[in-house]
Amino acid sequence: GGLPKLIWLSAVFSVFNTVQCMVSPLGMTRRIYSQQPQQVTPLTSHVFAAWTALSAILRYKCAFNMDNPLVYDLTFWSYVIAGTHFTSEIIAFRTIRFPGPVISTFCVAFSSIVWMMKDRDLYVK
Repeated sequence: GGLPKLIWLSAVFSVFNTVQCMVSPLGMTRRIYSQQPQQVTPLTSHVFAAWTALSAILRYKCAFNMDNPLVYDLTFWSYVIAGTHFTSEIIAFRTIRFPGPVISTFCVAFSSIVWMMKDRDLYVK
């Protein structure tokens, strides 16, 4: 099905984002949080990299273990946390301009949430 492929692709992009946050911590991260780039520091970028690495691991495991309810649910909640984070940064904290560089991450998070809720019974045994 398409959902495991989307989750796998999301894991791959998460690995690239993790590396980017570690190697060039102020580059893309400041573009994402463009409304208040002064708040982005190497430390905040490294913390973001750690979270993204954990998300990548969860998503990779889920893509190949869609029938495991624990892995499926943890992956689902990783998208909820990511979506909530970006939504709060756009609406409450106003650190992200929308639409902007975050649009693809935002779309993947919310489409994954909806798709995983809709198809849970098809995958989880």
